[in-house]
Amino acid sequence: MRFRFHTAALAAAVLAGTAQAQIPSTAPYVTDPQNVYVQDDTSQGIGNLNMVLCIIGSLDPGDMVNTGPYIALVDVDKCNNKGGGSNSSATGATNFATAVVNVTRASNSDPMVGKVWMSLTQQGQSMKVYAYLSATQSPTDAPPYGVFRMDYIGKKNGQTGFNGYVNSQPGTISFLETGSQSSNTALAMSAGSTTSGTGSMSIASGGGGGSSATFNFAYDSSYFRRSDGTNDECFDRSKAHASVSVWQYGTYNANDGTRVDQAFPGFPILATYNSTTYYGFANYWGINFQGLDLNSIPDASPIAGLSVTDQRPSNTTAYNLSKVSGKLTKWTQMATTIGALDGIPFMFWADLNNQTSNQTLAASNTNNGSWIGQWGQNGVLTVTGTQSCGSNGCVPISFPGSATMTVNASFLASNPINGWSDSLGGNLSIPVPTGAAHVGTDPVYYYTQSTVIPGSAGAPTALYCLSQCPTSSSLSAFLANPSGSPFASPTNTQFGWGAQEVSYTFGASGLLDGAPASVEMTSAPSNSQWSNGLMTGRLYTTDLANSGSNACPNTPGTSTPAAYCEPDGSSVYYTWQTGPNQWSQSLWLTKASDNSVVAFDAPQNIPYTVPTGTAYGTFAGKSILLQFNGFGNLSGIPGYCVDPVTNATVNCDQNARYVPMFSIADGATMTLAGTPAVPLIVKALDAEIRLKSLGASASTACASMSLNAMTLPSGGTHDPSNSGDSEYLGTMPAVTGAPKVIDGVLQ
Repeated sequence: MRFRFHTAALAAAVLAGTAQAQIPSTAPYVTDPQNVYVQDDTSQGIGNLNMVLCIIGSLDPGDMVNTGPYIALVDVDKCNNKGGGSNSSATGATNFATAVVNVTRASNSDPMVGKVWMSLTQQGQSMKVYAYLSATQSPTDAPPYGVFRMDYIGKKNGQTGFNGYVNSQPGTISFLETGSQSSNTALAMSAGSTTSGTGSMSIASGGGGGSSATFNFAYDSSYFRRSDGTNDECFDRSKAHASVSVWQYGTYNANDGTRVDQAFPGFPILATYNSTTYYGFANYWGINFQGLDLNSIPDASPIAGLSVTDQRPSNTTAYNLSKVSGKLTKWTQMATTIGALDGIPFMFWADLNNQTSNQTLAASNTNNGSWIGQWGQNGVLTVTGTQSCGSNGCVPISFPGSATMTVNASFLASNPINGWSDSLGGNLSIPVPTGAAHVGTDPVYYYTQSTVIPGSAGAPTALYCLSQCPTSSSLSAFLANPSGSPFASPTNTQFGWGAQEVSYTFGASGLLDGAPASVEMTSAPSNSQWSNGLMTGRLYTTDLANSGSNACPNTPGTSTPAAYCEPDGSSVYYTWQTGPNQWSQSLWLTKASDNSVVAFDAPQNIPYTVPTGTAYGTFAGKSILLQFNGFGNLSGIPGYCVDPVTNATVNCDQNARYVPMFSIADGATMTLAGTPAVPLIVKALDAEIRLKSLGASASTACASMSLNAMTLPSGGTHDPSNSGDSEYLGTMPAVTGAPKVIDGVLQ
C-alpha cells in the first residue's frame, strides 16, 4: 500500500507539469510531485495539523514499510511557514527535525502502522513529538481522503504543548487539538465526496496564535460557502477563477530535466559532543543541530571535543566545527540604471517633509521615513506608500485611495537615495545626479552579499567604521544600561561624516577593537530594540580620514571639511553583526584531514524578464533579479496583501496576508550564470489556491447550501509517549548510520 499525505486546508490537489518535448518522461522535472492546498480563513485553526501532516509525509512512510527503523530529516520551516509572511526573504539556516521512524504491516489485510519519535528545536528549546499512525486504505474516489487515524503529542521539558488527532473514516473526518501551543481547534466534516459536503470548526484562543472563531461551511461541485457568524462568504471553487501563489519552485536543466542545485550546496551532518549525537544541517546560512545549544559552547577554533561527520550517502568525511559570536558580511557593488527600475517598487529612507508634491502625505509617515517608491523613465521618483514593520516582518502600506506624491527634483539633486529592493536582491544606492535632475540613464548601485569566514584567505585584516560602531566597552555599558546605545559615541549620531572613527582588526578570533577586545554581544536585554542583536554601519578597508584620496565634504553649517567621511560609491564594504541568535554568529566546518575550510555557495542572482499580460500587473515586461539558493529555493518575486476573510486585495497591515504578486509559469526558462551557463526550466512544487469570493451567501450561487452545525469532537486524545496508553509507541529504537530519508527524498 502506498500512503501519501498532502498538506491541505479543507482540500488538496496535484497539478500536472508541462514538460518540454526533449525532456524524458522519467526525468525529475516530469516526475517530481506538485502539491497544492486551498488557503482559507479556516486555515488558522489547522496550522499545527497541516504542519504535522506535512512532516509525516516528508518522512516517506509509504516507501519504508517493513524496512526496519530508520532516521529521517525534515525541514520543519518548509512545513511550518507556508506563506502569509512578510516581504522579507525566506532564505536562512535550514531547520531540520530528526525523526526515528518505524513503519510496519503484518499482511496485505492488516493496517499500515507508523511510529514516529521526533526531535526539533523551537525558539531555542528542544521539543519532542510522538506520532502513531494506523492506515487501512489509501485515498481513492471514495473515500477521497483514505481511511486512517493519526494521534500525536508535542512536549517541551516533559510538558505538553499540543495534543491531537485526525481521524479519517468513510464519510467523515474529525480533528481535535488542544494545548498551550495550540489554537485549540475542533473540526468535523463530511468526507464521502469532494463534490459536496458540510462541516464545522471551532477555534478557541490559545498559544497557537490567531483569534477565537466558529465556522460552519458547505460546498458542492462548484461553490464553497463559509460563515464565522459575522462574515458569510460564497466562493467559486473553479481553479480557473482562483488566485494561485507559489511558495516553492523546482529548478531543472532545460536540456534533460535533471534537478539543478548549487555547485556547493548544504548537506546533513552528525555531531558528537559529550558522548551524545546530534543530527544537523550545514549550508551558507549557518549550521544547526537539533537539541544542541551552540550558544552554551564558548567560541573556539575549533571547538574541543565536538566532532562532525558527513551524512550524505557514501560520504564519511570528518570535520571540525569552529565558532565566533559574530558574522562579517562582504557587500559587492553591482550596477543598473534608473530606467531599468521603471515601475518597480522599492523601499527607501528619507526625510521628505516639505520635499514632495503633497505635504499632507509626506507628513503622514510615522515609520521613521521609510517609503515605498518607484522611478519613471523620466527620472521622476513617485512615492506610493510607506513600509510598516512589526514582530511578523515588514509590509508595504499604500496611501489612502491609491494617492501618490512625487519627490522634488531639488531634493534628489542634493540627496543620495539608499534603500532596499527585493527585485535587486537587497540594498541599493542611487547617487545624486550629475545634472540638475535625474535621467533614465543615471546609475543605480546594488550589492550582492557573501559571508566572510574569520581567518580565511582573502579576508580583510583591518576595518574602519564611522557610523554605528560598537566596541567591547560600549557593548558592556549597554548591557549594564539598556536605555543607552550599544555604539561608541559619537558614532551613534554620525551618518556619512563625523569627527571620529573606530578601527578594528579581523582574524580567526573575529572582530577586535583597539583595546584589543572582542566586539561580541552574546546576550541582549529583551526590552531593547537590539534584543536580537545589532549590525554595524558600513566598514571599509581603508582609513576614512580626510585626505586627497578621500576628500570629505564640509561639516554642515561650516566651511571646514569633516575630519572623517565614508568614501563615495565604494565598490566593496563590510558589515559586522553580533547577537545571541545563531544567525548572528560565524560557524564553519574544516576538514579534519587537512584543516581546509568547507565552502558553501552564496545565493546567486538570476535575471528574469517578467512576461507581459494582466496577470503580472505593473511588473509585466519588467526585468527583475531572482535569488537562487539551491534546488527548491528560488525567491525574489515582489508581493502584495490579501484579506484572509475574502481573499480580496487590501492594504498591507499586520492582519493581512502577504503573498507573491505573481507566479512563474510551469515551463518558464531562464539562465543560471556559470562556466558553463546552465539553461533552467522551472515548475511549481508547492502552491496555494485562494478561491474567488462571490460575496455574501445571499448570492444565487450559494443560496441552496445550508450551513448546519455538526457535532464537534471533544475528547479521545492519546499520548503515544505514555506507556499506559493503548497507542504507546514503545521504546525508541537505537538507529545508527546515515538518514534514509531527507525532506521526503529517499536516499
